Amino acid sequence: MGMKVTRRKVLAICALALLGSLTSAGPASAYNFKRSLSTGDSGPAVRALQVRISGWYPNEEHKAFYLDGQYDRMTKVAVANYQKHHGLAATGVANESVFLALNRLQDPDGSTGHFDWSEFDQNRNSGCGAQANAYAGTFGGGMVAARRAKRNVRRLMWRLEAVRAKGGGRPVGINSGFRSLPYNDCIGGASRSQHLYGTAADNRMAEITNHRQRNIAMRSQVHGIGCYSSQTHNHFDLRINNAALSSSRSWWWPRTDSQGRHLSDEGSPCWGETSNTSALRTSGAVLRAIELATPGAGSLVPSAAEIEAFESAGEPEDLNGAD
Repeated sequence: MGMKVTRRKVLAICALALLGSLTSAGPASAYNFKRSLSTGDSGPAVRALQVRISGWYPNEEHKAFYLDGQYDRMTKVAVANYQKHHGLAATGVANESVFLALNRLQDPDGSTGHFDWSEFDQNRNSGCGAQANAYAGTFGGGMVAARRAKRNVRRLMWRLEAVRAKGGGRPVGINSGFRSLPYNDCIGGASRSQHLYGTAADNRMAEITNHRQRNIAMRSQVHGIGCYSSQTHNHFDLRINNAALSSSRSWWWPRTDSQGRHLSDEGSPCWGETSNTSALRTSGAVLRAIELATPGAGSLVPSAAEIEAFESAGEPEDLNGAD
């Protein structure tokens, strides 16, 4: 969340050792850019750059930024916006100064500066059976191989880094990341959930309302943005970049009513959009976290401590088919 939270690191190591090659996500490491990149270039280095700067391309009438390895106009615009944010000359050329800034945001293990693999691997839930919890701390058992799920998570981390930066560098807490099929079924997640592919994260940002965080995500190439009338989190995903689920490769954002409020899929104002937000209908785990935090993980503008409590609580006990 802003401090490289590793709350399930030991669990992840133990689970990976137990499951062995069945759920191994394979090696992951930081990318080493060897030369400047500019318009007309193509290949793996350009694709690696696009993964890192895609969140800086503005949405022009829902125009998706594809990770195709081609240094085109969109890539140049994204690089220029990244340069502007970091006080660099906005040339649109990915040069040494761009790579130095990117290097400060990546770890040797392939994760990013403000997010850790253990924030996105599967949670453990005492209400689920052994089959579901066997994948706790891993990226196995989903709709794609663990290696691909982890690759998708890395892409999501970089998109969230853009959201975090545009939000003033405030911590982002991940409540739910990757889920295996039996785990997603246990907690009542959507049958075609993006979480099964490692392309989604349920989250909140410290010191910022959910509504404002969603607006930032809309400017950061986040394709799927979900909010709910009875849950305190935002759902973000990269469904257009998820080639393994072609039926969902389109924009999914909340509708807005005449008062400017974001609406859930059911047409109700999302949590935090009305004045009666104290009537939370959520899981006991999150409610206990709210009670223990100061003043609670359900505050409209949560503190960093509240975000950490929200993250530690894990998913609600029943998502009722939500993604």
